[in-house]
Amino acid sequence: MRGIELRQLRYFAIVAKELHFRRAAELAFVTQPALSQQIAKLEQTVGVALLRRDRRGVELTPAGVVLRDELDAMFGQMERALRLTREAGQYRSCTLSIGLVEYTNLAFIPPALIRLQALYPTMRVQRHEMSSVLQADALQKHTIDVGFGVQVAPLPEDGSLLAQPIFDSGWAVLVREDSPLAARPAVTVDDLRGERLIMFERGVNPVLYDRMVDACRARGFTPNFVYQTAQAQMGMSLVGQAMGVMVGTTYVFSSPPAGLAVRPVADMAPLQVQVFSRSGEDRQLILEFIELVAAEARRAQLDLAARS
Repeated sequence: MRGIELRQLRYFAIVAKELHFRRAAELAFVTQPALSQQIAKLEQTVGVALLRRDRRGVELTPAGVVLRDELDAMFGQMERALRLTREAGQYRSCTLSIGLVEYTNLAFIPPALIRLQALYPTMRVQRHEMSSVLQADALQKHTIDVGFGVQVAPLPEDGSLLAQPIFDSGWAVLVREDSPLAARPAVTVDDLRGERLIMFERGVNPVLYDRMVDACRARGFTPNFVYQTAQAQMGMSLVGQAMGVMVGTTYVFSSPPAGLAVRPVADMAPLQVQVFSRSGEDRQLILEFIELVAAEARRAQLDLAARS
């Protein structure tokens, strides 16, 4: 509309939020009379009253409420446009921060990063080792952009975070190919009775750790953990040296070393690997990464099914 200045709209947005002319003037870095004058000009231009002022204070008229809400959306869109413009002007140079559990071996992430690097040649990747529970807090604090893991706790009720399933998994054991367990298409929890077990440390994922321990105890035995580790590769190496049977998940064992075999634990409930992100995420880098990871995860799922 002709005659309206952007500063008038910004001044009104501040007043509409504060409902106090003196505080609004301080935030706008103008004098209170100058602020009042600009608001009056805005009302004159639009042809309706936007504010009511009396001894009790300031309140919005119905028209003022509408303008406040529309300006919130408009200024948000402007900030987004400026941010995307800056990213484009920086030759798509940006940083991607990923949160995941060190123990997990998500083989579909590296190929997704390779494809993303082709789109963003100057991209920098930061990896943060943390559980899925800590990832939720890190996402809200913008410490990470994307998280990966098995959801073991509810997401915030305010809808600020999203969880997208990308890979169906289950419990499994990793054994030497000459192990009696390798001769079976699948094993049960009861088959682990008396076995020397290698397991991830409880700190890696307390919920899943306790789930396996409880499953064993429900069948009348306590699991014989001879080695617990925070590093999956160490556990796999111990299996290769005939130190025991490794208990984990199919996504951790997606690429077993030569001479070792993966067998599903048939009577344990399935799991889902999910990608966690913020609701309303609009950075193209993040959205493209999530899309690429989902595509690579689907490919890995098909490969796993073909080998089963």
